[in-house]
Amino acid sequence: MSKDQPLLNDRRLLVASGDDAATQHLSWPKMVHANDGALILAYSAGIGHNKGASGLAWSVSSDGGLSFSPPALLCYFPRDDARYHDVGNMAMGIGADGAVILLAMAYQGEVASTVLGWRSADCGRSWQRCDTSALAENRTGSVFGHIFAVPGRGLAVSGHFRSPHTPGIWLAYSADDGRSWGPPQTVTTEQYFEPVFVHAGGRLIGLVRENKACAYHQFVSDDGGATWLFTARALQGDARAVHPSPFLAEDPAQPGRLLALVSERAPAQRISLWTAASDCLQWQRLGLVVAGEGDWTYPWLTPLGDKQWFLAYYQGEGAKTALYGAAIGIEPARQD
Repeated sequence: MSKDQPLLNDRRLLVASGDDAATQHLSWPKMVHANDGALILAYSAGIGHNKGASGLAWSVSSDGGLSFSPPALLCYFPRDDARYHDVGNMAMGIGADGAVILLAMAYQGEVASTVLGWRSADCGRSWQRCDTSALAENRTGSVFGHIFAVPGRGLAVSGHFRSPHTPGIWLAYSADDGRSWGPPQTVTTEQYFEPVFVHAGGRLIGLVRENKACAYHQFVSDDGGATWLFTARALQGDARAVHPSPFLAEDPAQPGRLLALVSERAPAQRISLWTAASDCLQWQRLGLVVAGEGDWTYPWLTPLGDKQWFLAYYQGEGAKTALYGAAIGIEPARQD
């Protein structure tokens, strides 16, 4: 691919901002490709960008992403619980039994936060609550990224601690396919945000956000999280631009090959695709995915098979934002 030719050429409107002001700001999407072929998209829907009233919504596509169902709410705050005013970051994945698992943060500024969880055994048609009490009620803060398998540990999820808790990054595990979750295990006490971790090549590998760095830092553990190797600014685009949340995944068609999305706000205003091998982690920029403007990014990819991935991100102006994306092709790495 040319580094100047965008991968996303036919951007589609996935879920529109509706006429109801209570759910006009759609943002921070996560997505999985369910076992029945459906694409399940989860996101925040509220009155604005952290403005004091929002909920957790989901939409389903049964036609490969050509169309998505209208937003359906799993919860809305402060309507459902006055302690929390917004739904923020979330994490999503597929369990060993094929269930879709979704965790999300509800919060009120820096005063209170909790982590809520659901499982869907029917590919997003219905949802049942799971036990997140060990992560809830100011024990953690934000949950973010993948829900992913770790051999010998079950499922894992990551997040960052929020005030009133002290700062840091955490991982937690589920031994029963996401039905219940254990307590957070601290990766670092530094004030980083929105971690995304994977298990690839026998290693735990994660990227984290730090606004003042204008880059993503990297954490790697070769002993199951007992110790961590830290690399500052492992991925960096324009050094003048804040880098919102990272994306990281292992290519299922080429185990050991990692793909990352680097988002850059002003002045760059772009999403770029990067790659590295899980053993050496020498990151290289492959090229531009898409440019944007306004209130935007938080891109997420899910593999469709046959070199195809589906991209989703949010974009808009003011209080009204929508979800955009499309299928994109990512060529396999050349085997030398």
